[in-house]
Amino acid sequence: MSRILITGSSTGIGQAAAVALVEQEHEVVLHARNERRAEQALAAVPGAAGAVVADLASFQQTRAMVAEAQKFGRYDTVVLNAGLGLKHATERELTVDGNELMFQVNTLSAYLVAALLPRPRRLIFTSSALASNGTLDLDDPNCAHRPFDGWQVYQDTKFHLILLALGIGRRWSGVESLAFDPGWVSTQMTLRNGDTAPLTPQHAGERLARLATADEVPPDSYDTERAWRPGRNENDPGKQDGLLALCARLTGAALPGS
Repeated sequence: MSRILITGSSTGIGQAAAVALVEQEHEVVLHARNERRAEQALAAVPGAAGAVVADLASFQQTRAMVAEAQKFGRYDTVVLNAGLGLKHATERELTVDGNELMFQVNTLSAYLVAALLPRPRRLIFTSSALASNGTLDLDDPNCAHRPFDGWQVYQDTKFHLILLALGIGRRWSGVESLAFDPGWVSTQMTLRNGDTAPLTPQHAGERLARLATADEVPPDSYDTERAWRPGRNENDPGKQDGLLALCARLTGAALPGS
């Protein structure tokens, strides 16, 4: 049996993965944005070990959530699945910490959780093939000096998550640090303007559950059902290290072992 923490597990892919893992008798700790959603998550995932709460738009809440999550013990796998999607990509909004909202929730919070928790055996960042269109702007990560394009920011954060997965994997021996592409899934997070998607959260969640506990992982540390795979940009150590340094500065948390 493995102990697994899944952020963003009150709905969608994260919840479906949690259901599958609990059915396999793993110990699963859920995460939700607030207490009401945590109660709903526990009701939807009978047998979960518990739920921790944090709005990941707040570094203070994220730090408190990590401290609470550690009360369950050391994790074999940590799945950094939480994130804001396309319906939030409308206008530039700043968090209480002064960062662009999607950048903080999708990128910085994932880094912060990874940096604060004891190293798990496996670390999974939920990304997307949309990373292929993503960019890394180390000088203006919060879009303060350029027109805000929410769709581009969303793709940028998916690129960031692959950089984090591969960059941390380079630095942490003994940790399998992976990026996961669920595909185009029909969730509230991914759909805009009545779009339809071909995949269900259950399909993607079952894939994520398998990846969380599989004996073997993809050799390039990227799990996908699509043709696109990380290339030169994603595997660039300079970009990986630049993003890790930026995240450490903005969150105030150095990556252990760096």
